[in-house]
Amino acid sequence: MIAGEVAAYLRCSPSTVHRFVRRGQIPHYRFGRLVRFRQSEIEYWLALHHEGPVLLRGRAMSSNPDQLSLFPTGGKNGE
Repeated sequence: MIAGEVAAYLRCSPSTVHRFVRRGQIPHYRFGRLVRFRQSEIEYWLALHHEGPVLLRGRAMSSNPDQLSLFPTGGKNGE
């Protein structure tokens, strides 16, 4: 991926991605002046920096996978 693609994926500006690169805040590879990114590493980086509740199907869910939900998240009639 290039910086513009990462910016679109993160929904930020390319200048923000370049700033993260300069500060060493985002995983990247440098080939001379070229900077490239692996999508799998960007996804892992995002997971490490996750804050707040996780949204699933438009509803906030607890980030604790051991917590049971009282409301069905399935399709028709709670299936």
